[in-house]
Amino acid sequence: MEAVATLVPLDCAPAAAPPVTEPPAAGVVVDRAVDTTAFALELALYDAQGWRPQIVALALASLGDIRLPEPALPPRDAGVLGALPTLYWVHGLDQAGLLRAADRVAGLWASGAINVPLPDRGQALQQYWRTRRERLSADERAHLLGLVFDARDFEPALRRLCEALVALADNAGQRDIREEVGLEQAATALLELCASRLEGAPLLAASDLLAQARSAVQLLSQRALQTAFAVRDFYALIELGEAVGGGSAPPRARHGAERAQAGAEVLRWLAQAAARRFAIDPRAAALRPLIEAAQRWLMSAHDERAGTGAA
Repeated sequence: MEAVATLVPLDCAPAAAPPVTEPPAAGVVVDRAVDTTAFALELALYDAQGWRPQIVALALASLGDIRLPEPALPPRDAGVLGALPTLYWVHGLDQAGLLRAADRVAGLWASGAINVPLPDRGQALQQYWRTRRERLSADERAHLLGLVFDARDFEPALRRLCEALVALADNAGQRDIREEVGLEQAATALLELCASRLEGAPLLAASDLLAQARSAVQLLSQRALQTAFAVRDFYALIELGEAVGGGSAPPRARHGAERAQAGAEVLRWLAQAAARRFAIDPRAAALRPLIEAAQRWLMSAHDERAGTGAA
């Protein structure tokens, strides 16, 4: 007889939410019960937790020797700027449907609509549903993140920065003053646009939102859960979760997630480079992956506009 997972009543669940688990170290074999694509995303999000301290450390290192009474200061509060890339990443994942899909799948489990054996016997789903009121709602997230990433001015500003970065690709490791000045201007404009918007509620919510995104990825990465919904992978489950909820979700969750990650990598550089006035070394090995991230974001933005126009 087929095994059926038993749903534990919600009022019998543990009182405290378990912490988000740490992914295994590099080289460790991943459990086959977990979607490898989702695991890679969750691992990247886990690494992103360290971006903010790194950005602060780089900003402090850029101060050099402080000579009183006029100490050198970073152009912006590095602690504030450090939240920018991860907030953008969560914003993009949310727009791709990740968090809404996790809520709906957990809700279906809690209602008893899903009867399938899971490795943890449904404990993660149950706990995610039980703690739903402790997280920001979809409307609250949209409002909060929309304050920082207003598509009317943020998207054009990020596009100009990405174009300025991609323009460096043809310089063969040589300096080009005109293009470097253009990069500095594009980066400064985007920084000024975002810096003041990060203060307050968005900054305070940054860590919680990143943890929420990681929890959602872990939740939907279970192969048995994907099989229960008859979908092929993690991203198909996100799209199905949106369809079940009646949302007008994007049919390309993977596209949205990859676009968000590419933009986050560019914004990470923006936050780190602010302390050195966006100076670059055209021969630095780190420049190539940065340019590649900028190009991926530009291509995805073009595809998104083309798809909207086609619709």
